[in-house]
Amino acid sequence: MKKNYFFRTAILLIAMLCGVNAGWADTYTKISTLDELTDGKYVIAYGTTCAMNNTNAGKYFNPTDITPVDGSILNPDASIVWEIKTTETGSTISNGDIFVYCSGEKNVPAKAWADGDNKFYWTFTESDGEFIAKSVGSSTALYLKYNPSSPRFTTYKSGQQDLTLYKLEESGKSNPNLAFTGITGDVTKQLSEGSYSSVATTASDATITYSSSNQEVATIAQNGLVTLVAGGTTTIKAEVAETATYEASFVEYTLTVVDPAMIKTFAKVTSGAVTDGKYIIVYQDSDDATSVKAMNTTNEKSYFMYTDVDLTDGKIVTDDQSIIWDITTQANGSMSISNGDNIFVGYRGSGNNAYIYEAYTEENCDWTFTFADGLFTCANGSVTNRLLQYNTNSPRFACYTGSQKNLTLYKLDEGKQSVTVAFNEVSGDKEVFFTESFTYNSAATATPERPITYSSSNQEVATISTEGIVTVVGPGTTIIKATTEGNDTYEEGAAQYTLTVRASSVTLPYSTDFKSGLGEWLTYVTYGTTEWGSTSYGAQANGFNKGDGETYLVSPAVSASSIVLSFGSEVAFNGPDAQLFYSSNFDPSTMTQPAEATWTEITDMATWASSQETTPSGDIELKNLTAPIRFAFKYTCSEAEGAARWTITDLSIKEGVASGIEDVEANGMKIINGKGQVTIETAEAAHVAIYALTGAQVRQLNLTEGTNIVELPAGIYVIGRQKVVVF
Repeated sequence: MKKNYFFRTAILLIAMLCGVNAGWADTYTKISTLDELTDGKYVIAYGTTCAMNNTNAGKYFNPTDITPVDGSILNPDASIVWEIKTTETGSTISNGDIFVYCSGEKNVPAKAWADGDNKFYWTFTESDGEFIAKSVGSSTALYLKYNPSSPRFTTYKSGQQDLTLYKLEESGKSNPNLAFTGITGDVTKQLSEGSYSSVATTASDATITYSSSNQEVATIAQNGLVTLVAGGTTTIKAEVAETATYEASFVEYTLTVVDPAMIKTFAKVTSGAVTDGKYIIVYQDSDDATSVKAMNTTNEKSYFMYTDVDLTDGKIVTDDQSIIWDITTQANGSMSISNGDNIFVGYRGSGNNAYIYEAYTEENCDWTFTFADGLFTCANGSVTNRLLQYNTNSPRFACYTGSQKNLTLYKLDEGKQSVTVAFNEVSGDKEVFFTESFTYNSAATATPERPITYSSSNQEVATISTEGIVTVVGPGTTIIKATTEGNDTYEEGAAQYTLTVRASSVTLPYSTDFKSGLGEWLTYVTYGTTEWGSTSYGAQANGFNKGDGETYLVSPAVSASSIVLSFGSEVAFNGPDAQLFYSSNFDPSTMTQPAEATWTEITDMATWASSQETTPSGDIELKNLTAPIRFAFKYTCSEAEGAARWTITDLSIKEGVASGIEDVEANGMKIINGKGQVTIETAEAAHVAIYALTGAQVRQLNLTEGTNIVELPAGIYVIGRQKVVVF
């Protein structure tokens, strides 16, 4: 049962948006008949609502919410993937070393395999597209079912809900083996670190695309360089699209950026005074506990989830905004509990629940705090016998009639005054082109007024004076930071940004393979979304499935009277050819697009690839140059003409040999015009160059004594000081 490309891509995109874990694009599709129930991997579910996971409290398996799309689940978490194997005795259901075992009514523990015990076996029948799993070893008829009232998967004699099965669909395509280099789990970085590499590798022939879910926390360039922006969390993702050979895939991890200025200390409230302020609401199992469970803003059903938080000297030190709540006195004297402008804790009037309300309402969101024996009772203003409490059996924060655990409050320790530092003339990260001794003002202001210390993390890129004047030293990246010291009265204050100094020119000889980044080269997108990027194969542009687009890859400036460019190219798929230009008046410091400059096309001077084999361009020599020039590779794609994938690598720029047209001897050489060719007769072997009228070298020849026939496109050329016409 194989889906077409577009359906699988749609499933993948939706799954990504829903927060599916990283992985190869495994698709589990709903089955409806016993003939389809063969040995393999399955998601065992209740309809389209939830699936059985491998956590087991001793008597039942817990559910995990699922969101199938068109009857399929993409990349389910490993915890809900079960292997069903059929034997003569019956079928086994396992997840790794965990087997589903029937030990009595409403009693299904997780067991390790033991030979000879038929309570490990199940038989399946089907009814109206649902599956009935009956225990083989039970003396009475017991069935594995789902209980929606007390959400769980376990056995019952009758009643409850039968199972829906989703089976792993084999696509026939290869795993692209996409993985980050050197990153195996979630990452925590200090904001002061500035940036780090998050490059991924893959066996796929698709281009790796990088993204950050929260660009206010961190950004990622298409060469895999992550730049830290502010404290918070974001998801860093690398993905490849499906190709004719490989499946689509993505990998991702959570990046936590720690900004010292955002870290706050919360002290335990040990009296009955609950005043307006910022709090962390926790369940603490004892006075000497070293960790607590803090209520966070996640509320997917009718209760709030929790975050495990360690205590430091009896206090909570954190920058996690999801667990920091504002307790505020309202006009009627009651208090509200909120996190931001659209998350208010409220009670709906019945049941053991607690909901998120997007705005404060007196009917639902009023609370009253009372204090006794070191704990707080938090009663709903409208239904006073409903208390916001923590349930240790089904871990969650919700409202109960006093049957669960009361709360402990930690309040923001406001013993020190916070300090805000802001740069006066710099907003966000800054990028400049290198000019000797270039300076700019990066002074900052502290509120309240405090002495400021300035620093640059990379003095070889830029320095900063005690007055905040930045002096550019050389190309590279550095963190410019302004800080104030903390003391008994004030907290430490800090502000920073990333300064990138780009090289405006390079010295010759110069070379790059683009495999570890684009370096000094600049990318410009004229229209569309396709852009040149660095890959493990070289600089690459691929507009597949991106519509119309045009992008330039522009070199740094190079200076010489004669310049020789060479490179390797590769191409895959059908689409417009790549083009090559040079310009003597493009200035990236004042121009926003290449079209603002004058460019000369020299595409025909290079040999280009016609396959994925790397093809050398040959030497492309420009002579009699009087100003620095920049080269540009232009890539275009369109829905009408297609989208090739062009790769540029092994690029070299060097100074040419100082032998112009005037140096070529014509004595003893006879040149005859012709159709598609010229004939050169010489009395002795010789070396000669052929030039276009622009002065650009077209070809170099080693002539043999006698007659030499040279094939050339129609045009006017100069050979040995003689003008030659090819028609």
